[in-house]
Amino acid sequence: SSVPEQDADLGEPFLAMDRMMANMRNSMLEMQRKFDDLSVHPDAHTFSSSSVLTYSKVGDEPPKVFQASAQTRTAPGGVKETRRALRDSESGVEKLAIGHHLRERGHVIKKSRNSRTGDEEMNQEFINLDETEAQSFDEEWQKEIMKFK
Repeated sequence: SSVPEQDADLGEPFLAMDRMMANMRNSMLEMQRKFDDLSVHPDAHTFSSSSVLTYSKVGDEPPKVFQASAQTRTAPGGVKETRRALRDSESGVEKLAIGHHLRERGHVIKKSRNSRTGDEEMNQEFINLDETEAQSFDEEWQKEIMKFK
């Protein structure tokens, strides 16, 4: 090509960055679409997974890593498992959420940890469930899952 060598190099990192951002946007949109599709086909086995990873390093600073992932599995009869994970080296935050769903009921356990402060916390979310029913709900969910294993 007729572009002088040094000019081509100047734009490269920015082009790569733009491409990465566009890919991230597209995969996020794709993720949304998949989640919307899931509610339409309650009798299908589905698995969707998406993740984002960014990495940057400046000088002798430790690298900055941001990682997030989401997975959803569904089985016939309204059985669903969701997993969300996030890790951000800059803030030291790590989060994990695992949800078990049977039709309109659900039990989500969320854990978070800050590697800088050592803070840890765990929360539970009950969807159309009473906290006292959690144990029996989890057993029922396991029983449903065993049918498909």
